[in-house]
Amino acid sequence: MAEKLLNDKQVQNIKPEKREMIYRDGGGLELRVYPSGGKIWQLRYQCDGKRRIMRVGEYPHVSLKDARKKADKAHEQLDSGVDPQVYAEEQERAKQEAARIAKMEQAARKTFADVFAEWDVAKLSKRKDGPDLLRAMQKDVIPKVGDIEIAKVTRADLLVCLDTVSARAPRMANRLLTTLKTFYKWAQLREIVSVDPLAPVQAADVGGKLESRDRVLADDEIVDLIRKLPVSGLSVSVQAVLLIVLSTGCRLGEICSAEWAHVNGNVWTIPAENAKNKKEHRITLSGFALAQFSVLQEIREGVWCVPSPKKIGDHQTRLSIGTAIYDRQTQKAQRQGRTAATDALTLNGGRWTAHDLRRTCASGMQELGIMPAVIDAVLNHKESKGVTKIYQRYDYSKEAADAWAKWGRHLAGLRATATGDNVVMITG
Repeated sequence: MAEKLLNDKQVQNIKPEKREMIYRDGGGLELRVYPSGGKIWQLRYQCDGKRRIMRVGEYPHVSLKDARKKADKAHEQLDSGVDPQVYAEEQERAKQEAARIAKMEQAARKTFADVFAEWDVAKLSKRKDGPDLLRAMQKDVIPKVGDIEIAKVTRADLLVCLDTVSARAPRMANRLLTTLKTFYKWAQLREIVSVDPLAPVQAADVGGKLESRDRVLADDEIVDLIRKLPVSGLSVSVQAVLLIVLSTGCRLGEICSAEWAHVNGNVWTIPAENAKNKKEHRITLSGFALAQFSVLQEIREGVWCVPSPKKIGDHQTRLSIGTAIYDRQTQKAQRQGRTAATDALTLNGGRWTAHDLRRTCASGMQELGIMPAVIDAVLNHKESKGVTKIYQRYDYSKEAADAWAKWGRHLAGLRATATGDNVVMITG
């Protein structure tokens, strides 16, 4: 046993110098004292012909007595052919891994619903489509797997949910698949789960590969739609919303989230936060479109142009309107809790959606001779990238206003045909 050179009183009374100082205790044990006053025990030793220095602990958390014990243990390991520093590092890694596994096991005991609620608060609720996706999850997924520990939710469990949705709405099934994959990626990053059970599942396995829709309503279908809307069972506000989409080319979500503060005379401003491309969009309302806003004004409730019929203080959602349109075109037996008018909105050209009305607006303007660049401005399409985006800054606002007016007059003529009114007001 090497002679010990330090004692407790000495260690306690050592003062820091302007440079680092080392005080040896024997057997390779040293006290390193930093100018800041910090004191660190270290062991200097040799293993496999290599000189090494191992940190033993910080004084006074590790006393002189404890430091000597650790040094003696390290020497015993060296006598057994074990590098004490390598052994200590392996022990620390094992400790960290055990803590990580324990944390994952604890997290895995949370239910699917618990973890999904955390993700909703952290991520989903901040997304523009968050409310719609949350409702879809609460309807078709949470009731089936919500009470199961998240680590025990299987691919089969989730595919049962998705297959059920796919049978009635393939596109929504694919959206839910994407939502679930995003959710599991978030949970994996936080080591709540170790694997994503849906990792190998593709859209083709759920809703199938869906071709881009190209449905456009012909003029005779628009006439038929205008005739059918009043007897479809849809609320007056939803009827007005559909005609606003048709006459302005706006997105359904944009009119659903519109506030009366956004409407000033015949100009409706869609704020950047409500627009898909995050770019403010000003729509000059034609006489036809303005008439629909007047309908909404007559039944005005609060700040929203289209208030929710179910939730006070909120606006109607595009999902609820989309569902109402879909239900009135199934031509099947009435589903529980849904409308009995399952063919109230069927048209000759086949099934249509609110987004098809936006496409019809664009196509109709094209038929009226309006330039593609103006139609892009009407639709608030995202700007091209590169040189075009940098140099071509004209916004076609005047031409867009003329386009809305021209299309509005065309729709007014179709409405006159639908209602049997031969007098058409030729206004903007």
